[in-house]
Amino acid sequence: MEKKLTYNKYDAGQSFLFALFMPFLVSLVYMFVVYIVARIVGANFDNITENSVYVIFATLVSPIAFVLTFIFVNEISKTNFIVALGIKQKFNLKYFLITIVLSLICVFGVSNFVNLFDAVLAKIGFSGNYEIPIPMYNFGYLILDLIILAVLPAICEELIFRGIIFSGLRQYGEIKAVFLSATLFMLIHSSVEQTVYPFFVGVVLALLMLKTNNIIYPIILHFLNNAIVVVANYISYMSSSASVFTLTVYNILFAIALLILSILCVLIVFKIILKLKIKSKQNEDVDKNKDDYPNTFLYVGIIGAVIIWIFDLISGFIA
Repeated sequence: MEKKLTYNKYDAGQSFLFALFMPFLVSLVYMFVVYIVARIVGANFDNITENSVYVIFATLVSPIAFVLTFIFVNEISKTNFIVALGIKQKFNLKYFLITIVLSLICVFGVSNFVNLFDAVLAKIGFSGNYEIPIPMYNFGYLILDLIILAVLPAICEELIFRGIIFSGLRQYGEIKAVFLSATLFMLIHSSVEQTVYPFFVGVVLALLMLKTNNIIYPIILHFLNNAIVVVANYISYMSSSASVFTLTVYNILFAIALLILSILCVLIVFKIILKLKIKSKQNEDVDKNKDDYPNTFLYVGIIGAVIIWIFDLISGFIA
């Protein structure tokens, strides 16, 4: 059977649903294996789960789950992912440099507003977890953090969200695909405090994929974003100079102004420099599935993700 060359909206729906629940399944398997090993060697299970080695392997759950999702969806959809993801395209230096610029805009332009959002949550009684799970005692841990928290998520998450989900959602129209895929990317984090930044960067990543038609550039941008955050946290930890965002009038106005400026910069990059034209109608180059069945996988995934998000919101107030 000849393979498809593009993803469709049903592939996108399946990917999101599996990406949402596969981490839970992989996590259960991981905990079960650790529990069995603990019983065999006579160790205390609770002590093991507090060990840094356990935590390090636990952070691999999501990347493994996303890889399994990617393999599974490509298998059942019979899609040539090399062609669909544009991997064979010639590397473009202009796109690479612009990707770096966009990454800097995302990190430094939005970080103050993210801090403002977190400060408001804390002010109204929300208790969240803002710490990087893996310790940063030395340079070795920094390298490990970069691999686990920057390299792996950049590859695994982009294959799913910009590779399959955004590409498949383009059947609904490019504008809808950009914002819907960004919303799904935000929801997959299942965290209230990770609402603003994943959505903003999700929009930028989708626009970059739309312009370049090559998954390599979103992967690079995603890696740079995560790497900058990891390195910043490492420097802050080593220098013991963590800063706290205070809700002053100046800080609030500055954060909002910087966010607006960042949005304008992104628009300038895509509309003026890259001359990106977004179609509101269905893209003719996207494979059209003539079957007009409801996208059940997508709807169930969205409902599940929203429920988890609401549960995290409630938990933050009663913790």
